[in-house]
Amino acid sequence: MTLREIDEALAAWKSRLEAAAQNLMDLQAEPTYRRLTGCSGVSQSAIAGITAAKLEPALREFSHLFECLDLLKATIERASALRHNLPTLFGAEEKLHEIEDLLCSSSIRLPAVDVPLEQRSLLDGATSDVCISPAALLDGMVKTFQAAKDAVMAVDNAWSNLEPALAASSARIATLRTKPLDAAQIAEVDSANRALSTLRARVKADPLGASADLDTHIRPILDGVESALAAREQLRREIEQGLTAAHSQWDALVRLHGDAVDASHQARRKIAGAESLPAPIADGHLTGLHDWLDRLENKYAEGVVDPVAVGLRKWNAAAEECAAKEQTALAANRAPIETRNELRGRLDALKAKARARGVAEDDALAELARQAEGLLHTRPIALDRAAAAVAAYEKSLNGGRERAAISKEHHSQ
Repeated sequence: MTLREIDEALAAWKSRLEAAAQNLMDLQAEPTYRRLTGCSGVSQSAIAGITAAKLEPALREFSHLFECLDLLKATIERASALRHNLPTLFGAEEKLHEIEDLLCSSSIRLPAVDVPLEQRSLLDGATSDVCISPAALLDGMVKTFQAAKDAVMAVDNAWSNLEPALAASSARIATLRTKPLDAAQIAEVDSANRALSTLRARVKADPLGASADLDTHIRPILDGVESALAAREQLRREIEQGLTAAHSQWDALVRLHGDAVDASHQARRKIAGAESLPAPIADGHLTGLHDWLDRLENKYAEGVVDPVAVGLRKWNAAAEECAAKEQTALAANRAPIETRNELRGRLDALKAKARARGVAEDDALAELARQAEGLLHTRPIALDRAAAAVAAYEKSLNGGRERAAISKEHHSQ
């Protein structure tokens, strides 16, 4: 290393050591750390469970950091002293190498560590001496500090958050007990409440374990019951809306049935062969549908929910099927009446055309008109014969026009 590099390295080490010392003291000054370790007269909190498993190793390692910091300081101070007393002429290069060795090589001897018998060979000693470089030692200290800080902060957060979290869970339980719970849900809420009481006793000694149990056991139970209640309430709203819609659908079905029955009666009185047309659904079928809807409403009023929801879906399907049949019957029975009316209108238009041409009084054409009119106003009407009669009148009318055109052309020649 050059002299400049050594000066820069010593300055950097001084800054790191100052920061390390400050952070170690700051963590020691944390109220939670003092409570956990009993520092400066603070009553030490006995810890257990998950908290002890995570915290004790971290704090044990943390306690060695001050000794490690002293070793680092001593090494850096030796290097600084060598730099301060660096000869200007002879021996300077040797001293530079010595400083470099202190800063970069395994120049720090760690305290001897006892080696367990199971890890020794025949020639191993009972203790092990380890030498390490300042950078490697500092890197280990950084990891140890981070682990200790994380553990202390985790406990601090747990102690700070558990009381409000437990109070919130207790309030949720109290609210749930005012709701219409079934037997299984009551058992779940009681189980959560018992677990909550147990957790309260564990907050001081095992805050991390209590926090974990709150998140993995109690909250999921309460979330599940609340979700089930919300789903049940949503289902109730859907049923109420569905019953209202079902009554509207029923009213529309009754009107549709009346129209289909009327169209069927009209077709059977006025159209020959209408008996083969689709008939409206029976009145008794509609009555049964109405009674079914009444039973669903009564069951819902008694507090039955899930079976009513299933029944309502089936009722809607049945009502839609009835409506489809009624629409088919209505359309089928109206169609021949509309055909008859169309034929009457068509004949009237043809007769008006005949009058416009001045051929309405033609004996043959007039006879065809009388035949068509008679068929169109007969009850029950034979639509095929009436249609054929109107077609014959139209054909005769158009044929007469062609003959008149040929005669006119012959006279002009």
